[in-house]
Amino acid sequence: MEVCSVLERSIMQKEFEKVFLNKYGFYELKNKPSVEERKKEFEEEYYQQSTSSYEQHYTDEELEFKKVKLEQRKIIYERNLKKSVEKCSLMDIGCGEGFTLRYFNDNGMSVTGIDFSEWGISHHNPDMLKYFIKGDCVQIIPKLIQNGKKYDVINMDAAFDMMLEQDEVLGLCHKLLSDEGVMVIKVANNYSMLQRTLLETGQLTKEYWLDDPGHPVYFNKDGLINFVCDKQFECVDFYGDSFIDFNLLNPRTNYYENPEVGKDGYKARIQLEKMMNDISPEKSLEIFRLLGQMGFGREIIGVFKKR
Repeated sequence: MEVCSVLERSIMQKEFEKVFLNKYGFYELKNKPSVEERKKEFEEEYYQQSTSSYEQHYTDEELEFKKVKLEQRKIIYERNLKKSVEKCSLMDIGCGEGFTLRYFNDNGMSVTGIDFSEWGISHHNPDMLKYFIKGDCVQIIPKLIQNGKKYDVINMDAAFDMMLEQDEVLGLCHKLLSDEGVMVIKVANNYSMLQRTLLETGQLTKEYWLDDPGHPVYFNKDGLINFVCDKQFECVDFYGDSFIDFNLLNPRTNYYENPEVGKDGYKARIQLEKMMNDISPEKSLEIFRLLGQMGFGREIIGVFKKR
C-alpha cells in the first residue's frame, strides 16, 4: 500500500467537531448511536417508505446507466474470479431495489439478497423477491453458514458504511465466502483528500456529507483497505467511482455550495461515463482504477479475497 503524500498527511491532521480519525485512517462519529437505536432508525425509515405515496421512478437513461455499471461490475468479478460468473453464486448484502440481483441472475448466477426492507425490491424488481431474505445480515448469515452455504461473490454496495457492526460482518463474510471467492465493497469516499483540501481552502464551507447519527463511519481509500485487511482479507483490486465531486473545484459547478447545479452535474456524469463505456468498458475501468488508487471518486470500490 502506498504511503500518504505529505499534503494528504498534513490535511488529515485537521480536527473535526463530530468525527475522529481512527487507527485505520478513516473517520468515525465521536458519539455513535447504539445498535438498537440504529435498527430503530432503519425500521422507521422503511415504515415511512412503505406508507408513502412517493415512488422512485428512473428514466430510461438512468436504467441504461445502471446496466452499464453492472456490466462493469461483471468484468471486475470475472477478472478476480478468473472465470465466468455463469454458474457462480452471489450474495448481495443490502440489495436495495434488486437491480444487482436481477442482472446477475439473468447472467446465470445463483443469487441471494439481504436487506432490512423489501420495499425497494418489491417496487422495482418484484420477481427477485424469491431470492430475497428480509432482515439483519448479522442474524441471517450465521444461519446460512450453519447450513453450509458458501458464495463465490459477496457484494456490498452503499451498505457497509451504514453499519455499526463492521467487524462482525467481515468475520461472517470470511466464513461465508468460498476459498477462491471475491468480496466487493463500495462505500462513499468521505473526508477524502479532495474534500479535506476544499475545506482547507474555503471552497467548501462545511462537511456537507456528515450525517449524524445516520452515517456512523466515513471511509476513504486507505482507511477501507487497512480496516478490511486487518480482518483476514487482502485487497486485490481497487477502483474509484462517480467522479462528480471534481465539479466541486469549480465554483459554478460546486453542487454542495450551489445545490441548483447538482442535477445538471449528475446528468453530465451519466453522459460522460456512458460515452467512455461505449468506447471501451475495459479501458474505462483502467481509468477508474488509477483514479481510485489515487484516492479519487465520490465512491470507492475495494475488491478483497481471503487470506
